[in-house]
Amino acid sequence: MRKLFNTVSSVTIEEFTSLRINGPYALLKLGPDFAIIASGEYRIEASGTDLTVETLSEEVAVLTFTAITALSVTTDVNKEAIYDA
Repeated sequence: MRKLFNTVSSVTIEEFTSLRINGPYALLKLGPDFAIIASGEYRIEASGTDLTVETLSEEVAVLTFTAITALSVTTDVNKEAIYDA
């Protein structure tokens, strides 16, 4: 199936227990109590207690914790800038 529209990602935090990503993303690292995700030019690191992966599909991710204890969103400095010469 071909996409008709180019979509961007949205990240939603629900009740400080759930992290939902709609749109293109890449799961970089997943552990028993943390997840690191890249979405666009951003890197999202979430950690908490009792991580459960509810949904993990091509463009939707739902990660649920008993409680999110730390969350950081940074620009992905590892990506190289593309310059036209």
